[in-house]
Amino acid sequence: MNNLYDLVVIGSGPGGYVSAIRASQLGLRTAIIEKYQELGGTCLNVGCIPSKSLLDSSKYFFLAKNNYHSHGIFFEKLFFDFKKIMDRKNEVVRNINNGIKYLMKKNKIDLYQGIGSFKTENILDLTDSESLQKKEEIQFKYCIISTGSKPLCFPYLNFDIKNRIISSTEAVHLKEIPKKLIIIGGGIIGLELGSIFNRLGSKIIIIETMDKIISNMDDSLSKEMQKILEKSSIQIETSLSVTNILKENHEEISVVAKYHDGKKIKLTGNYCLLSIGRIPYTKYLGLENIRIETSKKGFILVNDDLQTSIDNIYAIGDVVGGKMLAHKAEEEGLYAVEHIVGQKPSKLNYDLIPSVIYTYPEVASVGQSENEVQKNKIAYNIGIVPMKILGRARTSGCTDGFLKMISHKNTDEILGVHIIGDHAADMIMEASVAMEFRSSSEDIYRICHPHPTLSEAFKEAAQLNFENRSIHT
Repeated sequence: MNNLYDLVVIGSGPGGYVSAIRASQLGLRTAIIEKYQELGGTCLNVGCIPSKSLLDSSKYFFLAKNNYHSHGIFFEKLFFDFKKIMDRKNEVVRNINNGIKYLMKKNKIDLYQGIGSFKTENILDLTDSESLQKKEEIQFKYCIISTGSKPLCFPYLNFDIKNRIISSTEAVHLKEIPKKLIIIGGGIIGLELGSIFNRLGSKIIIIETMDKIISNMDDSLSKEMQKILEKSSIQIETSLSVTNILKENHEEISVVAKYHDGKKIKLTGNYCLLSIGRIPYTKYLGLENIRIETSKKGFILVNDDLQTSIDNIYAIGDVVGGKMLAHKAEEEGLYAVEHIVGQKPSKLNYDLIPSVIYTYPEVASVGQSENEVQKNKIAYNIGIVPMKILGRARTSGCTDGFLKMISHKNTDEILGVHIIGDHAADMIMEASVAMEFRSSSEDIYRICHPHPTLSEAFKEAAQLNFENRSIHT
């Protein structure tokens, strides 16, 4: 009976450990299974947190080199220590690791190290992560699968740092700055990692098969972001399909690609980073043993309450598809646990999950893009405010970008907000809150915004939508 739990969570990423804590708070005897030694999943150990640490460190160096002189700040011998940058990143990760372990103890959550595989609909086999030898059985009334995703690779290749073909996982553990880094994929991961190494001196080439980068965001964000990145000497090649990747020698690798018009190109670098997407991680779960249904791409199928084809087994986060974001997994985890205990939680509005790119300046987006509004045949207004009109942007020295607000032409309800600018990641929450309450642009216009702040861009854009005029543009 010691191994009988009300809830067992498989995977300790943002969705998993948040689920476990909420379950314990609600009185469930809870356990969490993690195959790795450290808790936190991809986000903490090889994704969100280490990349943001490296983005911050490289940003400070970039600003010191290129911007601080305008503030009257000068350096005689400016340099960076890459080992210290990586050591700091590791320390940040380690501190958060320890924080999650503390939360597990505080909330009396039992931690099992190993791999959880379904034996029946109420029993998990726990096996050793390395030897794959069975250790024990764990019984449960309910289970939440939160095993996340892993980087997608081309079918004819494997990620191998010795062969200089890497994913984001290897990129945040590099021991050297690549002289030239070829990145395949112009999405969030590609732009963020490209920005890090560009600031530290790498020549960056980004290859994107679509006709624009960050193709899942508003077109205006894509165009502006490409201009900003190219201004930083990042080379961007769009409408290009990779046909082969070849290791030239022990220091170089080549990418052979073809434009959509048939023209071929060969690019050579020191490493090739693949950021072409992620796939659900369901290996060793034994889903076939209990006939849990999956899609053709391997994602676990769930209903509106995040239940799998087995009612007492739920799945959340990357493993069910949709936006592969930590905050989406967290919200799904909270919903699943509250549904298990019989509460009636509010369903997550998937249309209002904000997306952020932590470049400099940052990119943030929530709601419908202009293309989506047009596709849905909605009459709309647009207010676009360049950041350079804001006093706070001028004082900080980051005047690139804009805020774009889309609202319904007849009802004035805000439909989407898209930002490129300093602190866009924090600014987007004003839009998220407003849109959750179905606010109009007039509502935003009528709210007093502090001066001087970047948030004044919301008021200016709202006034353009509401009255088709703005004070400062």
